[in-house]
Amino acid sequence: MSDDDKFDRGSALSIFGSDRREDFMALGFALAIAFAVYVLY
Repeated sequence: MSDDDKFDRGSALSIFGSDRREDFMALGFALAIAFAVYVLY
């Protein structure tokens, strides 16, 4: 398996440069949605 065939876990499709920042943003969105559901319902 050459370097060209290496599996990419979607970094090319990411809107952020780093996976860590993307993970924190996803966590933040999840917490915001959970808080909104908690408050509204």
